[in-house]
Amino acid sequence: IEDDVAKMSAEVLLLDPAIRDWVVLPMVAIMVLMGLCRHHAQQLLKSNQTLDPEEMQQKQTLMRCSRLRNRGQYLPASSFQTRKSYFVAKDTGVLQQKVSKSGVNPMTSPLGMVDQMKGNMLYMIPNMMMMGVISFFFQGFVLVKVPFPLTNRFKVMLQRGVDLATLDVSYVSSLSWYFLTLFGLRGLFKILLGEDSDALDESRATQMQMGMGVGMGGGGGIFDAPNAYKHEREELQMTQHNWILDDSELKLVGPTVAARVSAERMGAHGTSRSSTASGAKKAPRVKKIRKKAKAP
Repeated sequence: IEDDVAKMSAEVLLLDPAIRDWVVLPMVAIMVLMGLCRHHAQQLLKSNQTLDPEEMQQKQTLMRCSRLRNRGQYLPASSFQTRKSYFVAKDTGVLQQKVSKSGVNPMTSPLGMVDQMKGNMLYMIPNMMMMGVISFFFQGFVLVKVPFPLTNRFKVMLQRGVDLATLDVSYVSSLSWYFLTLFGLRGLFKILLGEDSDALDESRATQMQMGMGVGMGGGGGIFDAPNAYKHEREELQMTQHNWILDDSELKLVGPTVAARVSAERMGAHGTSRSSTASGAKKAPRVKKIRKKAKAP
């Protein structure tokens, strides 16, 4: 009986289009503007710290290696192997060089601690205010519906603040929509502000303020260059190249033209093989004729 009631409630539940115009879209716009304001505020409040040139060079090298691993499929095989050998060659590779571990701990610097506190405050205060506003004005609102079925395990994540056992899991409450938007806008901020934006998330912002990069290693706030080089070297050595731009022009013209061109290539290849074989068979006969002509 409960299953029948749930199905009936899922069928008759309709969302007012005004919710989309006055709640959903304004929340997304407010989140985008809040992220942009947080990014520029952190840029203004950051302290001017002197950076170690050697450490910055090492981090830039690690970023280049990571970019080669993630986007190397857009390069031809020869170009990829040349770049790979430049980094991981046994004797001359850049990642094979011995580097020293940074001895400066940003956590012990007063300026670093102040910057971290500023970043945490700029992240926590707007989020607390937004959660309070949403909980006060839109408590119990059902805003959107996911266009695919979900299991009951997603009910707690998608329906925060709405305690209805008969409500279909695919419906999303206002508070859950806020969290989904908060974490889903990181890709948009990466496009608008760049990969090193402080508005991506709290952990990324904290790491950038401490002078570290994601995936570059570190322990206790210290940039560990030897371990980072070793990790990146092993990852790059295991990377296999797969060029995804092979026959890209055929993919652009469509499957019909691509099939015709492939058939023509196969026909030309078969013709060349048959002509080669026939020429090889006729060669001894030509030699015999020449021998007969020389006999008189």
